Amino acid sequence: MSLFDQGTELVGRVRSPDGKLQTRELLDVCRSILPIVDKLGAGFMIVKHDVGGNIDRLATCAATKPDVYQADVFAMVRDDVAAGTHTGSSSVTKGLLWLKRAMEFIVALLERLHSDRAVSLSTAANEVYYQTLQRFHGWIVTGTFTVALKLVPSRDDFFSKVGVAPGDDGAMAAMHAYCTAFSGVLAEIQQFLADNGLDDPAKV
Repeated sequence: MSLFDQGTELVGRVRSPDGKLQTRELLDVCRSILPIVDKLGAGFMIVKHDVGGNIDRLATCAATKPDVYQADVFAMVRDDVAAGTHTGSSSVTKGLLWLKRAMEFIVALLERLHSDRAVSLSTAANEVYYQTLQRFHGWIVTGTFTVALKLVPSRDDFFSKVGVAPGDDGAMAAMHAYCTAFSGVLAEIQQFLADNGLDDPAKV
């Protein structure tokens, strides 16, 4: 089973029979993306660190009330808001928001590489960064990303590292299926945050 086949299988477990997004299963999908981030090069270590930190933050909170929080990732956010702690930079709400944004960047990058079989990884990463994350970044973070985007490997090297051979249409189809499935989950999280006034536009 390829990395992307495994990811699609994990996404299929995220929603419970009653349609709620389950925390442990959601975080498992996010963890499965860390090896992909790793293959983007040393410049993305800060992204990997941030993603891992937000995963740990949500997992730690979920463990405090497992019967409630494991069954519904949004229950943690609702309690965070009720307690008035959701605006803090280390809050569960901010953790979910930034985890979602990082996942959107990775999924959009993979989709860009799928839709254009000739585009370089560097070009695709630059385009997707400015479409997704850049508007939330101040000039210091943007500068850091600009450097990181120049250090990504070639397209062929990247796909080789994630186990996709040149011309492997089956693996590319699996990657697209994974992105499609996970995009639906991310869209649901985005809708929840937007509906509740939690999609903070402030730059970091």
